[in-house]
Amino acid sequence: MMKKNIAVSKETREKIAKLFNVTMRSVWNALNLDYPETDLTKRIRKVAKENGGVVMTSIPAGEAIHFFDGTMRMEFDNGAILEFYRKDGTGHIYVKGAEVEVYENVTLPMIYEIKERAAALR
Repeated sequence: MMKKNIAVSKETREKIAKLFNVTMRSVWNALNLDYPETDLTKRIRKVAKENGGVVMTSIPAGEAIHFFDGTMRMEFDNGAILEFYRKDGTGHIYVKGAEVEVYENVTLPMIYEIKERAAALR
């Protein structure tokens, strides 16, 4: 499940707490977008965004992130990173920054197999 929140600096959170006369915990809850929306949380979120807050989303391990340059990247709990490059049709598995496997002419069915391989590395 993806979690969403508004990321702001500690100083901004303190400013918001003082502005609305609430605890830091209340600010943290309001910035957690899974928290129920009330009039106060709406106002806190608005002020946070006006002060440089950015909506962030965390994704599950192994979930693909697609970049504008044609790169697809997956990160796994075991520390493996899997990258596919549309430009040259290759796939690469990295562990602790070192390239451990390279795949040429990657097709869609191969992606699932390579993903399983990366997730199984220890």
